[in-house]
Amino acid sequence: MSAKPTPTTYGDRTVYSVAGFNQGVADWLARLGNVWVEGELSELKRTDRWGLVYFCLKDGTSILRGSMQKEKFDRIQPPPAAGDRVHAFGRGELWQRKGEFRFKAYAIELFGLGQLLRRIEEVRLRLADEGLFAAERKRPLPFLPRVVGLVCGSDAAAKRDVVETASARHPGVHFRIVEAAVQGAGAGGELRAALRRLDADPEVDVIVLARGGGSVEDLLPFSDEALCRAVAACGTPVVAAIGHEQDTPLVDLVADVRAGTPSLAARLIVPDHAAVTAELDALLARAGRALEGRATHARRHLELLAARPAFADPRSWITTRRAALDLSAASLRRLPELRLEREGARLRGARDRLRLLGPAATLERGYAIVQDGAGAVVREAGTLSAGERIGVRLAAGRVGARVEEVEP
Repeated sequence: MSAKPTPTTYGDRTVYSVAGFNQGVADWLARLGNVWVEGELSELKRTDRWGLVYFCLKDGTSILRGSMQKEKFDRIQPPPAAGDRVHAFGRGELWQRKGEFRFKAYAIELFGLGQLLRRIEEVRLRLADEGLFAAERKRPLPFLPRVVGLVCGSDAAAKRDVVETASARHPGVHFRIVEAAVQGAGAGGELRAALRRLDADPEVDVIVLARGGGSVEDLLPFSDEALCRAVAACGTPVVAAIGHEQDTPLVDLVADVRAGTPSLAARLIVPDHAAVTAELDALLARAGRALEGRATHARRHLELLAARPAFADPRSWITTRRAALDLSAASLRRLPELRLEREGARLRGARDRLRLLGPAATLERGYAIVQDGAGAVVREAGTLSAGERIGVRLAAGRVGARVEEVEP
């Protein structure tokens, strides 16, 4: 705390400076400590550049200006908005330089409806973290349920909307209705008991939770955490038809299907008999046309087959096959002769090649083969000597001779 301001004395008058007075007031406000203040939040100003969030608290004709650190303000869930009724915790302070009084807030809590919404938001975040809103856990509705379980209030318009709309769409639909309180302190327990009763019924294929519109407080039982968990644990698909289209209690998020209104729920759980009948008639007609087309195609195919020569005159096929066999037989009969001719030609060619390459052909061209006394072919003159007898083989006959002279 700063030093106590010192006034100036003028005769019998004590006078404070502006700075001293503001300091004194600021010190006095600091001694008041922290308090809770209730009011309507207004003139909310926040930018990323500022470290503080500025606002006003209004109460009738009175206004209290205040501020709060931006980091603390951003952590408030759900985020406060202008027009919310809040409780602000903090202390008064005076900005001495300008003499401006303001409320320095450390915490802000929604009050009344805002507090109620905050509790609902806390439950929503908790259920979301556990995966109870996940799309993959949603179960599909049966195409045509045997029995529809309906949880609603007694003599409720929601019950009439569901039953009349569903019966108009499909006259054969059956309902098992369990009435329960749909608002008030005991509504959550009655709704859970009705849900368990219908879920245990083996004939019930789908359950509808239905209620007309109302205020947030009226619809509060349908945001009850225990009821939401009961819906999630239900073995039968559940359709939530609570309030109007703009109402979204937490049970809408947990249910397998959300219907904006009870009438819409009726349209979702049963098919339109007239539309289904018309669709079946259309399918039957299309199937008939398809069968007729296939029959026509098969008939034409048979006609084409019947028009083929093999079917028009079966003996023609035999005649064609007999002619082919005759050609094959003739080819087989000529095969040995052709083989002999080819082999004879091959042998004659080999003989001619042998004759051309043999020594006889060489002798016929005027050459002779010289053999020594032992009959060996003489290839070099140096292997003979003068006076040695030799044989000369000609193309026709053989001549004996004696070597007179050798020139190697």
